[in-house]
Amino acid sequence: MKKTIYFIISLLVFQATANAQGSDSTKANYKPMSLQVLAGSQGIGLNFRYVLNKTVGFRVGGSYAQAGVNDKINMSGFNSKNRASGKFNTAHALVELMPQKFFRLVAGAAYLASAKATIHFEPKDAQSFEDITLTPEEIGTLDFNMDWGKFAPYFGIGAGRGIPKKKFNVNIDLGAYYLSSPTVTAVGTKLLTNNDPNAVIIQNNMKDYRFMPVAQLNFNFKF
Repeated sequence: MKKTIYFIISLLVFQATANAQGSDSTKANYKPMSLQVLAGSQGIGLNFRYVLNKTVGFRVGGSYAQAGVNDKINMSGFNSKNRASGKFNTAHALVELMPQKFFRLVAGAAYLASAKATIHFEPKDAQSFEDITLTPEEIGTLDFNMDWGKFAPYFGIGAGRGIPKKKFNVNIDLGAYYLSSPTVTAVGTKLLTNNDPNAVIIQNNMKDYRFMPVAQLNFNFKF
């Protein structure tokens, strides 16, 4: 799979170079740059965009996302306070091919400074085991930590003019990062230690959750 991804990205870069070399007559007059502020499913971020010619462009930048929800997970027989939280922070480089003025094909890759999630559990109530009643403090806490690795290729499409005709415009990107299969670890305290077998079960159940969808608005400032 990785060889196929590298081949596709290399092909796009080769096509970009070929198009750039084939348009020497216009290249000197068409090299606009823009600063791009993005907001969407991958959080907020910033890109620098450079256009070689009317059909090829490059973007480098980063994004930051962090979110969490409380008490959305129900466990049978275990009344708990819980929190699911995650971070998705990237530094990325993208190649754009623009066969039409308002349509773009986008491919590239991201370094994932953080692609992690945590689910935290702690009991709400005392629990009885035979003739023994334990308080929440005596039972302990449990965290399941998920990590999707450090590298992810990206493929997508874009709609709207890549570089503003004047000074400002808005366009959109739709695509997905292809993540590594997540690794899951369990960290428990007191009576909730030794949950590694449950971490393995969760990891197996999540092995196919590898696509991180991207839907974003780009606010472009030409300079």
